[in-house]
Amino acid sequence: MADSRFIAHVRWWFFIVPLIAVFVMPAIPDSSLFEIPDAEARSVERTLGDVRADAATERTNATFRRFFVETGLVQTTLAATRGGDVDDGGVSSFARIWVRNFWRLVYRAIYRATVMRVWLLGTVVFCAAAFVDGTVRRKIKAAAAGFASPLSFHLAGHGILLLAGVAFAVLVAPVAVFAQYWVVVAACMGALLWKASSSYQ
Repeated sequence: MADSRFIAHVRWWFFIVPLIAVFVMPAIPDSSLFEIPDAEARSVERTLGDVRADAATERTNATFRRFFVETGLVQTTLAATRGGDVDDGGVSSFARIWVRNFWRLVYRAIYRATVMRVWLLGTVVFCAAAFVDGTVRRKIKAAAAGFASPLSFHLAGHGILLLAGVAFAVLVAPVAVFAQYWVVVAACMGALLWKASSSYQ
């Protein structure tokens, strides 16, 4: 399965392409594409409440500051793109836009990962329960002379890989990612794990 064409496409579209996007997207001059949309922030506040939403923002700020500001990475890259007195044909201006948008993109990805982490424990517990229930169901079917479907297991396995890729790809997506999205991801992941464990041969 690991060498199949489908898995190669999953790796390309949901792992390699997002990495490429991190380095290509900042070249777009529109800085609004790299900010946290107001609709996304409001959805987090409505879902988590003001206190937990503020805590997520503070945790994002602390993480970004600790890994990128205090280490000097932000200051170094911004200083390196300051134009001099020599006309360089707009290269410095392009580099300055790229660096600023890149750090905005990194900050937004950290914010989304911080919000996603709120659902992490619940997702793990739900998926573990779904896996155990699916395993028990498979044993019951086997004891009753039933059969497991290799096609169902194959499709569910691909669905798990696809969903995992999408979950991380949206961290850099230039669209609003509403807080409810993570609930849908958790529910779909649990359902796919249940199907895969109940269909395993």
